Amino acid sequence: MWIIALAVALYVSRNWNPTTALFPHAVGFPVLALLVVILVVDIRKGRRRKEKGEAEDREFLTKNRWMTLYLGWLVGFALLIWAIGMVYSIPIYLFSYMTIQGKYGWLKSGLYAAGATAFVFLLFQYAFRVSWPQGELLVMLGL
Repeated sequence: MWIIALAVALYVSRNWNPTTALFPHAVGFPVLALLVVILVVDIRKGRRRKEKGEAEDREFLTKNRWMTLYLGWLVGFALLIWAIGMVYSIPIYLFSYMTIQGKYGWLKSGLYAAGATAFVFLLFQYAFRVSWPQGELLVMLGL
C-alpha cells in the first residue's frame, strides 16, 4: 500500500518546478527503494515461515492484529481531523488513545492531552504562524 501511495505521489510531482520537487524526490525515491527491499525481505520471510511451522504463524498473527489496531487509530484520527479540524482533534485523539489503548487514568490522560495540545497550538499558531484549516463537518454544519 505504501509503495503504491509513494509511487503515485512521485508520479504526480514529476512535472513540478525543480525547486519544489527537490524535497519530495530527495526523500521519496530512497524511501521507495527501501520499501521495495522491505517487501522482498518480507516475502522471503513468509516463505521461510511456512517451512518452520505454526509457532511463528501465531507471532505473525499477533503482530498483524496490533498493527491493524494501530492503523485503525490512525485512520480514526485522520477522519477526526477531516471532520472537526486539527485543533479539536488532537486533544480528543490523545485523551481517548491514552485512556482506551494506554489504559492511563482520566486525569493523567487529560493532562497530557491538554499539555500536548497547548504545545502544538502555541508552536504552530504563534511560532510558525500556521493557520489551521477548519474541519469539513464543522463547515457543512455552519459552526
